[in-house]
Amino acid sequence: MYCNKSDGERKMIPLWIFIIVIILFIISDYFIYKYAKKKGIDEFLQMLFIAGLMGKTEAFKNYNKYAEPGGIVFVGDSITQDFNVYEYFPNHNVYNRGIGGDTSKGVLGRLNESVFELKPKKVFLHIGTNDFELIKDGIENISKRIKEIVEKIHSFDEFIEIYLISVFPVNPEVDKKTTGRRNNKEIVKLNNILKSLPYITYINIYDKLLLNDVLNPKYTIEGLHLNQKGYEIIRETILKYIN
Repeated sequence: MYCNKSDGERKMIPLWIFIIVIILFIISDYFIYKYAKKKGIDEFLQMLFIAGLMGKTEAFKNYNKYAEPGGIVFVGDSITQDFNVYEYFPNHNVYNRGIGGDTSKGVLGRLNESVFELKPKKVFLHIGTNDFELIKDGIENISKRIKEIVEKIHSFDEFIEIYLISVFPVNPEVDKKTTGRRNNKEIVKLNNILKSLPYITYINIYDKLLLNDVLNPKYTIEGLHLNQKGYEIIRETILKYIN
C-alpha cells in the first residue's frame, strides 16, 4: 500500500543530508590540516600547485588542437594569466599560456604544451617573481633557468621572435604578506642579467610601474598583482611589438 510522507518527514531528509555533508567537510579539513602540519605548509601548498599545474597543462594540450600556427603566445605566471590578451589584441591571433603560481622551473617543464605545439611566430615571456617566494632561489639560478627557456625556444625554431618582459617591482608597503620574500633590489639585479640574454628582445616595464622605488600603488591590487591600470601600461608598452 502506498503511503505519502508527511511534510515534516519531507523536510527532515534534506536536513540530515546537510548535517552529513557538514560532518564530511569537518573530517576532510581535519585531515588536510594534519597533513599540512606534518609536511609543512610550504610543501603542502607546493603539492596543491603541482596538481593545478598539471591540470592546466593538460587543458592547454587539448586547446592546442584548435590553435592556428603563426600566432602570438604569452607565457608566464598569474600576472600573465590575468592579462586579458584576447580583448586587448582582438585583431591578432593570440594565446594566453599563463598559470597562476608558476615559476621558471614550471615553464621549463611545459614548453611543449605552452609554446612548441602552438608553433608561434612570437613569444612574450614573463616569469621569475615566484621563484623568489616558492623556490627560494637566488638570481643566478633563476636567470639560468630563464636563459634555458629562451635557448630551448630558439632551438625549437630559430625564427620565433622572443620578447622577454622584465620582472615587475613589488610594493611590500601595500601588503607584506603577499609580496613575501620578493625584494626589488634583487629583482633589479635579475633584470640586469635578463636584458643581456641572447636571442631576445628585452622589454623594460619595471621602470614604468615604479614610484619611489616600489610598485606604484595605483597600478596594483595588493602590492604584487596588477590592476586594470597596470595592465594598460603593459598593453601600451608591448603594442608596437605585437603589430
